[in-house]
Amino acid sequence: MRLVSEGRIADIRRLQDIVLEQTADLLNSSERVALLDFPDYDNIGDSAIYAGEIAFLERKRLKPSYVASKDNCIWSELERRIGNGPILLQGGGNFGDLWPWFQPFREEVLERYPGRPVIQFPQTIFYREQANIDRTARLIERHGAFTLLVRDQRSFDLATRSFQCDVRMCPDMAYFIGPIERGEPDQDLLLHLRRDREAATAHDLRALAIDPRILIADWPAEPPGFHMNSKLRDVLPLALAYLRGGKQSYLSTRYHRLAWLRLRRGFDLLSRGRTVITDRLHGHIMSFLLDIPHCVLDNSYGKTSTYMETWCTAGGNVSRAASLAEAEAWYRSAVAA
Repeated sequence: MRLVSEGRIADIRRLQDIVLEQTADLLNSSERVALLDFPDYDNIGDSAIYAGEIAFLERKRLKPSYVASKDNCIWSELERRIGNGPILLQGGGNFGDLWPWFQPFREEVLERYPGRPVIQFPQTIFYREQANIDRTARLIERHGAFTLLVRDQRSFDLATRSFQCDVRMCPDMAYFIGPIERGEPDQDLLLHLRRDREAATAHDLRALAIDPRILIADWPAEPPGFHMNSKLRDVLPLALAYLRGGKQSYLSTRYHRLAWLRLRRGFDLLSRGRTVITDRLHGHIMSFLLDIPHCVLDNSYGKTSTYMETWCTAGGNVSRAASLAEAEAWYRSAVAA
């Protein structure tokens, strides 16, 4: 295992402190809160956000009284569990219309609970259509008690221009995971590139793919039988959680363990490279937590570059590149050093 440097630990604490400062007046330990939109899918970056949110709430001496994914939220149970308490929404990069199956749930919460405090954990905002911005703006205005935390200056500018709510800028919640000791690498380079609608361009990887020192991979898919196998493996802690606190205690334990199973796959993948080139924001953030030398490419709409500019996360063993060729030159230089 390789220890995280003191400088990187200081970087992580700096970003945690900004979140704590920006949220100091939003939550108190006497409140009953709900945390909604658990990311029950294989985007490991969203599991990193969820794990960081739970760690953040523990720092605030809060444990959610109700947790749910967007597909299993029971509104009557939420109301019974938290009374008039605030609703917290999962952070990430899906606020807008690029990933349209997330925004309707968020908007349903605003429609159902006007006047109740709703806090959106840090998100990147991106819309393709002005009509969709206008729709969100109307819902936020009617709601009247929405706090929107955003992850970058561009999102902040759009939100303050378009939405009538409390908008605050915060780093990503995944930093509350804290520094992670990395395993020993077995490749000179992990080329960690998106294969979804946020990929900036189709890269020609033929020359790199035949280099035995280079591994090319996106986040790994869920292994077959992942949900059932993880339940069987965790049968004792899940049973104990249910006996202690019923269904909600069971779900809290289940979600936390699912998030960390997915996270471990991500940390293990990133640790395989002595260096990493990534175009995923959480490829960057998780490499940052592992203190792996890495170079960051942008996604399709500038999310990664805007984030890094906002929070000054480049420097030291972290670089940015405008193209794969530039990132490859960084890698050759890093290996030669």
